[in-house]
Amino acid sequence: MPELKSVLKDIAKQYGDSVVKFGVDNLVVDGVLSLGSPSADFALYGGIPEGRIVEFSGPESSGKTTTAFICAGMYQKKELERNPENPRAIILLDNEGTADPVWAKVLGYDMSDSAKVPTICIRPEAQSAEEIFDMALDMLKTGEVGLLIFDSIATLVPQQIAEESMEKQQMGGISKPLTRFANTAIGLLRKHKATLIAINQVRENMSGYGDPLVTPGGRSWKHACSSRIMFKRGDFFDEDGNKLQKKDAQSPAGHIVEMYILKTKTCKWDRKLSYYTLNYTRGIDVVADTVDVATHFGYIQNPAQGSFTVVDPSTGEIMKDSDGKDIKIRGKKNLVDYFRNNLDIWKKIYDLCEEKLKQKDDPFIKSFEEMLSMNLDEKLGFDLNTSEDL
Repeated sequence: MPELKSVLKDIAKQYGDSVVKFGVDNLVVDGVLSLGSPSADFALYGGIPEGRIVEFSGPESSGKTTTAFICAGMYQKKELERNPENPRAIILLDNEGTADPVWAKVLGYDMSDSAKVPTICIRPEAQSAEEIFDMALDMLKTGEVGLLIFDSIATLVPQQIAEESMEKQQMGGISKPLTRFANTAIGLLRKHKATLIAINQVRENMSGYGDPLVTPGGRSWKHACSSRIMFKRGDFFDEDGNKLQKKDAQSPAGHIVEMYILKTKTCKWDRKLSYYTLNYTRGIDVVADTVDVATHFGYIQNPAQGSFTVVDPSTGEIMKDSDGKDIKIRGKKNLVDYFRNNLDIWKKIYDLCEEKLKQKDDPFIKSFEEMLSMNLDEKLGFDLNTSEDL
């Protein structure tokens, strides 16, 4: 194939060696961005993929924006480690005008103008969706942006609709400009190893056919996303971590944020449920979530009588107290308090969990839905495997 090789050589000279070559490499993700907790990272084998488009969808107050802010905080930490001299910025499209720097700070995300990893906030003033997308693409092309958060794509108004009377019906809505933006952004995100988190809403399906909920944006947008996660508000809990019934949840300390994986193209789709514990004062309760995941992986043993024993990560033996007796702690709350007072021990367990999460071929790891004997289709009201409208 001398002529073909000559053409390939010319292409490589013009566009670079990585654009066209013989053979297909194994699927490589440019990195993963943690969702802030081992239990949240579980379903996606370590976090959301970098260099891709990721959609967060769900009803109001389900945890979409909160989770995006948690990801932004994790990105700031990671970016300072890999680019300490010239960290890339975050673009935050706050189309709803609800970004709260105080709450973001609780979640670990510094939005201030003095942050080492700066945030560029776009708050539209009657600009169309096309104009906003052009702003984002122009900034992305500089290579100086590593994370984009759009909150939310469903509230953007295309120019065609903005200029027409409210009486005139329009077909397609945001789908057409969003498709064009996504098709352009995919290559730029991959080139610059930047990540787009697009927050979307859900709508009731008024037709009466298919899934009870639908998401705006059209099918092409769904194809462009490497991962799609739907959020749902779970159980409320009190200060001691005890589950509250809805009738008793007038003043809860927090709630569980449930995450359902609608699509993933960067890891196996064998874990469809993850979650994290959100405390309204402290933010994400990573210590409590570590206990759940470590118990799931066997690093913490929880016999039927409810007393937890912690396995020493270095020896595999049950840890001992100062008297040489096995450490037995009754109740999850007491174990969480123990870890908070012994952060060095917690960190060892946490690191083990994070390492285990990334192992994609361990046949002994069960999914959360399997471990909890949970039927996700019944819980959500639709079939995750065959859902098309979502």
